[in-house]
Amino acid sequence: MMKDLKIARVELYAVADRNAAPVPWADNQEPLLYTNNIVRLICNDGTEGAGATISYTENDFDRCIIESQRTIVPGLLGKNPLATQELYNWLMSRCTWGGLPAKSPIDIAAWDIKAKKAGMPLYMLLGGAREKILSYASTPMFDTVEEYFPYIDGCIEHGFTAIKLHCYCVYQKDVALVDAVQARYGKTAIRFMLDTATFYTPEQAMKMAKRLESYDWEWFEAPVSDYDYNTYKRLTAKTDLEISSHGNCLLTLQEVTYALSQGMWSDVRQDATVCGGITPLNKCFHIAEGFSKNLEIQSMGYTLTQAANLHVALAHNNCKYFEQFYPYDDFELAAKNTIRTDKQGFVHAPEGNGLGIEMDWDKVKEMSVASYVFE
Repeated sequence: MMKDLKIARVELYAVADRNAAPVPWADNQEPLLYTNNIVRLICNDGTEGAGATISYTENDFDRCIIESQRTIVPGLLGKNPLATQELYNWLMSRCTWGGLPAKSPIDIAAWDIKAKKAGMPLYMLLGGAREKILSYASTPMFDTVEEYFPYIDGCIEHGFTAIKLHCYCVYQKDVALVDAVQARYGKTAIRFMLDTATFYTPEQAMKMAKRLESYDWEWFEAPVSDYDYNTYKRLTAKTDLEISSHGNCLLTLQEVTYALSQGMWSDVRQDATVCGGITPLNKCFHIAEGFSKNLEIQSMGYTLTQAANLHVALAHNNCKYFEQFYPYDDFELAAKNTIRTDKQGFVHAPEGNGLGIEMDWDKVKEMSVASYVFE
């Protein structure tokens, strides 16, 4: 009986690969180390669900997410994961300094269980708008402009039709990169985006927006702090370029509604693994649709985090691109099946019910820098 389903065991893992290459996103960052924070829920009838969120830190792997979750999840035992809204309401009332990212994997794991019990892929349960979506390669930052070229050539050969540059986040160096990429690929059909990770001044942001607009690039992401509302308004009002937020700060439904009502963004940038899970992300898509906007999913991360965002994107029509870090290998740690872009530039939903991702739990345990079990 669906009403009798209960969460009987919760496992938490902070998974890290000490051999993976650290990837910086800006000139002034130390190389970033990535941790995959996984929640595994096991029900009284044996049904399992999993969710995850990625965290990235300098100098050592992150443990704050798993330590925050450790104080939340004992209260999950005995709860019905199928009542996702009730569970989400309970989650939002929990006291933790880990914020929404610590809670997101729990909501995602519950939806994984719900779709498995419904006997369908999650995107079908959420609406099922389509079975594939265009993807873009999300680049690492390279030391020189010349190093970007073989990477971009490799992306194109692989099948990507769009590429987002993680650049130096230093204005003059970024101008040189953008101009060089435009000179080399400007007459091709490849679409480009630029992410400056909120490092620009308002003046630099406007100058770069005008430059990208003249080159007809796809969008300009995180030009300034998400809290610099006035600069976002000016960028959106004075260019026809798509202006996207950072996607990690203004996360609640109320904040997104306010930003759109004030003309701050050309689209919405949101991530199920950061904003609280699939429950709020699904609603956020509807808010964006109400404003005739796209919600361009932020989905750089490990396979479980990719799957959560991909399913919600496939449930709706107002998302043009799916984000993939490329090359894939370091972000497929402990996943038995993967999500990869095909030769036509599309990603497809994984086969199977729920998220459709099967984890190698022995590998997860082996690679964990911290873990906890509650039952």
